[in-house]
Amino acid sequence: MLFVSVCEVSCSAVDVFIPALFLFPLRTFFHKVKFPTFSFHLHFTQMGFDLNCIKGLVGGNADIGRALDGQVDWAALGKKAFELAKPYVVQYIGQVPRPDNVNINQAFQDAATATGTKPYEVPAENKYADGNVRALLIGINYYGTSAELSGCVNDVKQELATFQKTGFPVEEMAILVDEKGFPNVTALPTRANIIKYMAWLVKDAQKGDVLFMHYSGHGTQTKSNDQYEENDQVICPSDYDTAGCILDNDIFKLLAENLPKGVRLTVLFDCCHSGSMLDLPYQFVGGSGVSSSTDAHMNQVRKNNFSQGDILMISGCSDSQTSADVGNTATLGNGTSGAGGAGTQCLTYTLLNTKNLSYQDTLIKTRDMLKKKSFEQVPQLSCSKPLDLTTKFSMLQLFTLDSNLSSTLPAQYK
Repeated sequence: MLFVSVCEVSCSAVDVFIPALFLFPLRTFFHKVKFPTFSFHLHFTQMGFDLNCIKGLVGGNADIGRALDGQVDWAALGKKAFELAKPYVVQYIGQVPRPDNVNINQAFQDAATATGTKPYEVPAENKYADGNVRALLIGINYYGTSAELSGCVNDVKQELATFQKTGFPVEEMAILVDEKGFPNVTALPTRANIIKYMAWLVKDAQKGDVLFMHYSGHGTQTKSNDQYEENDQVICPSDYDTAGCILDNDIFKLLAENLPKGVRLTVLFDCCHSGSMLDLPYQFVGGSGVSSSTDAHMNQVRKNNFSQGDILMISGCSDSQTSADVGNTATLGNGTSGAGGAGTQCLTYTLLNTKNLSYQDTLIKTRDMLKKKSFEQVPQLSCSKPLDLTTKFSMLQLFTLDSNLSSTLPAQYK
């Protein structure tokens, strides 16, 4: 995503009012100028504006013309613009110093003392008989800091509600959030705890087990130290400013590298720069505007990072994009209210309100819902194996492989 740095000072939500006012005298400019296809942002410290979204909201607003003719109060119009723009204000953490690598062996030793709880009673008809079902939910709002978000903890609540409504048969769950009073919270989402509970999620996994992880919070990038990528992706724990972030390379080692055959893992990252957060070898191919499944398919994007396990990752955006934290999810028209991540809210709405969708159609409907609401972020889907995208979406079943790509999967991983 292209950012234009216009200042280097801290910016609070109130400061949105100032650039919002500048939009109105530029009415003609907005109408006549076609923005390039890449996303264009004015970037303040830890905050950005998606001008394509703003253009869609206010570019044709008749109130602007009336204001220019002196018929509408500019202050009232500025306030209205601020309310319209709020869903598209992106809190953003700039590139960070490269964090220390995780001691993987130590992480699994620490995980021996980690425990989860039973979040709800699974109806008898939804019980899963083939193995254990375990989940890890992480939501970080960074309360009281300059990086504060508003919707990430609510994403955890939304995920829990979706699990219950769909009858997802989870028997053990760990919840890491930084909100005081959150029910059944396991621990704070510090770097040490996130690493510990990632290891807990997959430790002792056996054939037939089903695992799920959700992360909502800040994601950003750091300079890569290899020849294949310019940047590595990282997630930002609640104490990232003192303890450091967690590298995508280490997330792969924790969750995927030693996952046994016959284990199903689904991971959702609703954060900025999350497209390849697990660095999996196969990725969904299909443009952001795909309205049918005719040109959607998987593509091999890496020659390594295979896993014995069947791993599906859905991310809120591509590596170059930011993910929106929506102040009021009612603007999405998904029947919810309060703050939340745009990606999480649209995906859970799709899962709750459509039945028997394929993997590709689940992602496409989520993308289309975001696009209709003028969000520029494009959710991504990647896998440890070449998944047949036409099969029914499931978080319980092992993959059916795409016959056109199965030859690219090394024999020991089939």
